[in-house]
Amino acid sequence: MRAFILPILLLITLPVIAATPLTFEETDTDGDGLISADEAANVEGLDFNTADGDNDGTLTVDEYDIAVEKLSSPNPARSPTPAAGPPRPPEP
Repeated sequence: MRAFILPILLLITLPVIAATPLTFEETDTDGDGLISADEAANVEGLDFNTADGDNDGTLTVDEYDIAVEKLSSPNPARSPTPAAGPPRPPEP
């Protein structure tokens, strides 16, 4: 029984670990305190141009943290996708 617990735990936690974005320090590979577009390309789902709020071509810690927070949290403004079904007639 114990032999099955570890593989099951790994299957459950591995997607969570894989989905965790890199920290600022991990992404800033040259250590200059800023993240370039090339460095940001290593972060899955990160839209560099949107994250670069001041349009200076780099991301600061604050810009990066805001962008990563948006990546990891669901968008409450989105409405759920309606269930598939026949189209409704237009309302008068």
